[in-house]
Amino acid sequence: NNGSMTRNGQWITANVDFDGDGISQAALRPSNGALVSLGDLNGDTCGGSSANGPASSYGWAVDDTGRTAVGTAYVDRDGDGSCESPGRSEILPFIWTAGKGMRALDTRKLPMDELPWVRAHAVSGNGEVVLGTSNFQYAYAWVKEGPAINLTERFGADSSAYAVSFDGHRVAL
Repeated sequence: NNGSMTRNGQWITANVDFDGDGISQAALRPSNGALVSLGDLNGDTCGGSSANGPASSYGWAVDDTGRTAVGTAYVDRDGDGSCESPGRSEILPFIWTAGKGMRALDTRKLPMDELPWVRAHAVSGNGEVVLGTSNFQYAYAWVKEGPAINLTERFGADSSAYAVSFDGHRVAL
């Protein structure tokens, strides 16, 4: 659904239904063809809809080494069986690292009850800076998994702000 590749072409993001339950999840595919599941945040019980069916997570970007990936994850916070309820913080940005697995990025400073979704869609080459968006109008950054920085409020950036430098020190707006 959302393919991305490292600069050297050694890792790509993909979605795979690993257990055959009809819900895919984010994965990495290294150049040797093996698949690495990035997991999900809901126990693979529900997913967001797409042209390819439901997915509990989507990978959007991978760092230069294939050890950090970012994307969108779904959770069922209100227990209604759906993972896409707007204003309920059910569509979240995630970060995955080879050592710690998948976890939600910090959205505590964001007005999550007003946002239909937040995703992470870019990561610096060293994996330290993540960029994301919400509702195709707000831009955010996370540095070393810290709190979300609202780039729209600070700099007037919009959702087109998605490039990060390869050394992780600059955000290209």
